[in-house]
Amino acid sequence: MPLSPYDPCPCGSGKKLKFCCQSLAEEMDRISRLADGNQPHVALQQLEKLARKLPANPWIGTTRAMIYLALDDATTARDVLRDLLEHCRDNEFALVLLATAIFQAEGLDAAKTSIHRAFQRGAKKFPTMISGLAATMASLFTQRQQVMAAREHLSLALRLSQQERRQECFVQLLKLDGDETIPYPLRGTHLLPKIEGTEDQQKEIKKAHKYAGVGCWSTAADLFQSLGNTLPNSAEVWHSIGLCRAWDGAEALAAEALHRASQLYTEDAAAVECETLAQLFDRNTSTDVIETCTYESPIVSVGRLLTTLDEQPRFVRVKLPTSVGESLNRPVATYQVLDRPQLCDVDFTQLTLESLPRLQAHLTIYDPLPDSDQQAALFLSGDRGPELEESRSLLEAATTGLIKWRTDKPQPEVTGGIPAELQSLRWRWIFPEPIPVRCSRELIDQQWRVTLDEVWMTCGLKGLHGRTPREAAAEPAQRIPLLAAIHVLDSQCESQGRTLDLEQMLAKLGLLGLPPLEVDEQTSLSSQSVMNLHRILVERLTDAQLTSVANRAILTRHSRFLYQALKAVAARPSCEEEVEASRVYRTLTDLCAKNGQREEAFRWINAAREKEPRQGSNFEHQWSCDMTELSLRLESPEDPALKPLLDRFVTYYSPKVPQMRGHVERLLETYGVPSPWDTGIVVVDGQGGSTTGKISPTGSFMEQAPTTAPLWLPGQ
Repeated sequence: MPLSPYDPCPCGSGKKLKFCCQSLAEEMDRISRLADGNQPHVALQQLEKLARKLPANPWIGTTRAMIYLALDDATTARDVLRDLLEHCRDNEFALVLLATAIFQAEGLDAAKTSIHRAFQRGAKKFPTMISGLAATMASLFTQRQQVMAAREHLSLALRLSQQERRQECFVQLLKLDGDETIPYPLRGTHLLPKIEGTEDQQKEIKKAHKYAGVGCWSTAADLFQSLGNTLPNSAEVWHSIGLCRAWDGAEALAAEALHRASQLYTEDAAAVECETLAQLFDRNTSTDVIETCTYESPIVSVGRLLTTLDEQPRFVRVKLPTSVGESLNRPVATYQVLDRPQLCDVDFTQLTLESLPRLQAHLTIYDPLPDSDQQAALFLSGDRGPELEESRSLLEAATTGLIKWRTDKPQPEVTGGIPAELQSLRWRWIFPEPIPVRCSRELIDQQWRVTLDEVWMTCGLKGLHGRTPREAAAEPAQRIPLLAAIHVLDSQCESQGRTLDLEQMLAKLGLLGLPPLEVDEQTSLSSQSVMNLHRILVERLTDAQLTSVANRAILTRHSRFLYQALKAVAARPSCEEEVEASRVYRTLTDLCAKNGQREEAFRWINAAREKEPRQGSNFEHQWSCDMTELSLRLESPEDPALKPLLDRFVTYYSPKVPQMRGHVERLLETYGVPSPWDTGIVVVDGQGGSTTGKISPTGSFMEQAPTTAPLWLPGQ
């Protein structure tokens, strides 16, 4: 659509088109139609002619750059924009495009200076472009596992996004905050602390906050760093430096500043939080890692190889998940390479941690890729060291003539790694199949007790300057770093699905925990960090505050605090208008089941049964509760309450929804429990009784059952 003479001129001068580049309007409109009409190269030829006549015109230069970017030629776009900015250094649109071009051509690190300049100069005029740039950076920081940088860039993208993209950014932000694999201290909000200073210092503080507000966190950190010269003993200054460095993705520098802030803070809670973040950043940036390495080999015959491996007692094939759609890169088979043959016909009650085989390596096998040069290949992966080499030798001996290691890669390729300190929280033994859930849980509990009470307690930690937690506990000067190390441990346990008994751990080391967070009606709960949130005494909150805190706890899913918050909600009928009671009870059931609190879990299931669901039918709700109870009781097949519950499935549910039988029987089979339908007491012909919905022709219970309330099992 042609521009009006009174539209702003596309060159970015701020003038109306009529009083600026009107003489170019007709020709630029024709060029725009060429580009939009799938003739970008013809459009570029016309633009280059114009550029030779008017090299300093921003409309011509930025249009050329946009077409090159659309053609995935970011390098040429970058060069065009650099030449243009020699003539018009302050053109905001050109600055934003240049940042985008350098990012695409050279990567984030090379583009960061240009990006920050674009953030500073272009956020008001081009918020959509800046939002997209920030969102792309957030994705890259997420891939690098720099969580705080990813979150702040995503928050910036959300603030600047248009309405149609705002929901997408918001969902991504919630997903990041709710990712339980990420240590919880790194998730959620972190606010810059208030810094006291002189009038001149306040001007610099205000300037730093202004830069931080538009995403120029490295510039803000530099300004705070300058303040550190005049306020060297201000914990808040070093705290601010650390946060800004973290948001900029410079985690090693962030750790240095946060360690210093921790040493300067007189308030325990702030000191421990800074130290916890610093220890997590130290771990993320440590060079002391256990490398994951991969050997690659072409395969002569996939079929013969699989037949051979299936006969090897130390190669255990892993059942592949059902693929969704067709995937060309899906492996044909995966194996676990064990340090000894898998146990067979074992008395599960006699299993010990020492008797379990341990994982040495993973083996993944791929078919040739159709219509490509990709051959059939295998990849052997594991930690660098003797176990991986022994697995390779074992594979060679078992598959003579079927594989040939790549001669151009005599050494394995490094494909990942974990900090060495995490080795104490990592074990890799493999359960025999099928092992009763109760037996596996007992072994896992035993391993955690050994890990926490013996291994971790005697492990030298970098955050404790090489001391073990037991050694540090004897030194009063190590109290803050030790409390931080315990919170780092807590976050790692949570990431691995384990709830740390924090009070017990503190008692073993003779430590007092952090003081409660004082909360009144003016306290902004939504702005508290996750660690501060955990210091709240939920029983003292108002109904509105408790509801807010519980919803945030549900998002971040720290199991210990979530349990406390939801128990407080369940104790207040006045909160039921704001929260769904049945959801609260279900989550409490999940938490109790995960932590082995079976009897309490059953109490919460019974409480859930008594609440009418807000969505779906009561029949679905009761079925869901009974299925949850069934899955818990099956962990102890001798449970006397199991038979009456199974009778209810046979006599009540089966006549109403005949297709459910297969679903329940598959569940019983995984626990080695006989089907109650095989007793001959009740016979269901598949036609009797009424149903609560249309029966699917496929006969699948899950397909025909009402879907407004999903099937609920513990942990889901």
